[in-house]
Amino acid sequence: MSGADHYEVLNVERSASAAEIKSAYRKMALKVHPDQGGNAALFRLVQEAWSTLSDPAKRAAYDRSLAGHATPPPPPPAPEPPRQPEPQWTWSTDQPWSSEPSGPDPVRPDGVGPVLIYPTFGQWRIPALVALVGWTALAVGVFVSTGVHDAWDVALGVGVVGMIVLAAPPHWSRRLPLRLLLKVLGVLTAVLYLLMLLFAKDGVTVLDRVVIAALVAGLVITRFLTGRWSKYHELDRVIDRQAAFEFNLWGKPGEPLVDDTLAASISPYDALLQRRTANLLDPVLTALPGAKLVNGAQLGAMVVDHLLLNGHRAALIVSIVGPGGTYSLDAYGGLQLNGQPLQSPAPALEAAVESWRGRLRQVDVRGFLVVHPDTGGTVRTQDRADAKVTCLASQSAARELHAWLQPEGSKVYRQVLYDILHRAPYGLT
Repeated sequence: MSGADHYEVLNVERSASAAEIKSAYRKMALKVHPDQGGNAALFRLVQEAWSTLSDPAKRAAYDRSLAGHATPPPPPPAPEPPRQPEPQWTWSTDQPWSSEPSGPDPVRPDGVGPVLIYPTFGQWRIPALVALVGWTALAVGVFVSTGVHDAWDVALGVGVVGMIVLAAPPHWSRRLPLRLLLKVLGVLTAVLYLLMLLFAKDGVTVLDRVVIAALVAGLVITRFLTGRWSKYHELDRVIDRQAAFEFNLWGKPGEPLVDDTLAASISPYDALLQRRTANLLDPVLTALPGAKLVNGAQLGAMVVDHLLLNGHRAALIVSIVGPGGTYSLDAYGGLQLNGQPLQSPAPALEAAVESWRGRLRQVDVRGFLVVHPDTGGTVRTQDRADAKVTCLASQSAARELHAWLQPEGSKVYRQVLYDILHRAPYGLT
């Protein structure tokens, strides 16, 4: 992994102080030292990073070299107007990677338009509120018009209150004490009104029947509308405006998305490799502000290094380090180097693609195996266009991923993102 970013190796920010770099070096060296069962190649990278960053003069020269070789985002197909300032990526120990927004209305760097969110916020709220207010006025009006004369009328009044609780949005009614009892009384009262409508003969006028039918039908319609509103209200709460517009990344490279006992532990070497690949994906997120990167995405106990989502396309990404040469996938999904079989995570990635396709049925899911060249190597790839998994050379991975995701535009489908972040990791349907 020659050429790896020294800051990336030590897992510190470029603005880290000398004390922070020294502390990070000691922790990383202890983890990867060969005498402690670590990886010798990674230990050499840690030593090289410390040798450079611990010397102020060497560090200043190294910072200048990084500034002179920054990787630009994939260019748009047409000449672009002046760019918005690029987001500054920050690493936090208590929350996922995030970016500071460039403004309240995020716009694609090529100026095509704003990020579009589906479904929009506040779905079903207006029709649900109108139906609830109208039906409540009808129910209360019917009760008041009959008057309160005896204990039966009082019981009917309690039943009407129960019907109102039953018709209310679940995210409102769940806060009420005795809500279950009130809902049961509401159901019984509605059944009583329905029986009166169907079987009462004497003392029930045509107008009474019309009013009772409107009351029962209105309860059903209102409950349907408020139930739909409550469902989307939960989505609005979990994937809110900040998450939809401003957050681009969830999870940390080298760690599972959910901290549980199902996912296998990740070695320091693999964690470094995943951080390197995650940094490689930054230009894609810059060029596609609607894209979302989930590190350590889980489907039950199955963990994939990175899931890059844009609209209705999802790229599952894993990476390896290998010698120079031509990489390709055979007809059975196995990886080959210069025509010779090579052990790799490609078969597991293909299985993950199948599982995620079954989970996200409305999403086009595809796997990408990113190959980082070993010291002095050059990677080339050859793949079939219809393959579930595609090999990408690290030097062209960002450009090719951008080309595959870009036709979706800048759209965020919140229900898909919610499923990936909050339901799939726990195997919920």
